[in-house]
Amino acid sequence: MSEGRAFAVMADGLTYAGLEWGDPDGYPILALHGWLDNALSFSVLAPFLSGYRLIALDLSGQGLSDHRSSDATYHIWDDVPQLLSVVATLGLDQLAVLGHSRGAAIAVLLATALEDRCSQLVLLDGMLPRPTPEESAVEQFLQAQRDHCGLSKHQPRLFDDVEGFVNARVRLGFSEGSAWLLAPRALRETEDGWALVHDPRLNHSSAVKLSPGMCSAFYSAVTKPTLALVAEEGLRLRGGLEASLGAVSEIANCCVVTVPGSHHAHMEEGAQQIAEQIATFIGQ
Repeated sequence: MSEGRAFAVMADGLTYAGLEWGDPDGYPILALHGWLDNALSFSVLAPFLSGYRLIALDLSGQGLSDHRSSDATYHIWDDVPQLLSVVATLGLDQLAVLGHSRGAAIAVLLATALEDRCSQLVLLDGMLPRPTPEESAVEQFLQAQRDHCGLSKHQPRLFDDVEGFVNARVRLGFSEGSAWLLAPRALRETEDGWALVHDPRLNHSSAVKLSPGMCSAFYSAVTKPTLALVAEEGLRLRGGLEASLGAVSEIANCCVVTVPGSHHAHMEEGAQQIAEQIATFIGQ
């Protein structure tokens, strides 16, 4: 694990906080974390990618980055305009895009929007969300409205200590080590205890989801070489997402590789092997 170099970038009035590791002059890899994780999730991979410039952001509403305005949402495409601005501000004319879980879904969209500026795409046990059939659109929309209406009653979750947060994460399938790893950017200390920093709207249903045809169209639009690293005990097993993971093969130039470990293998014992796969694939 490496602490990294802290930085912050403004985009459309939002502050995106992040961490950098490796060679400042190395080939840039922009890393996007999973749901309710943060930039520290890439700190275990970082020492094995020291020849690259590994740039990890806290996505909006998570970690130390700003929450969106009260009228905004957290659909997977909402971050893309600001991420394009961050790429421009950092002066990244060419880069590889790396995403884990929800970050992988955003990475597919970002790679599409970057067009020729994205040289390679790496997906860590993630892909576009499970497609939603068109006939489910109304119920999906209504659930999003119910979630929004309930926001005023939301009570932030508090823990007596950091260990309470760690134990809660372990119950969700994290290892203790990976939970401790995320804690510094996942919590803030208050008079009443330790509070989660993420925006509660990240727990809400999206008003609209991609249909099977829309997912296929986005996968088909990805023309850059893609590496999909699928964890043996990750979403395929735990989430029952075999079909969704298989759909990444619709990307024309995609190599799918199975790696040992859980959904968060890149934060755990699988980090070195995953980093070696990434370095061989990018090869810059």
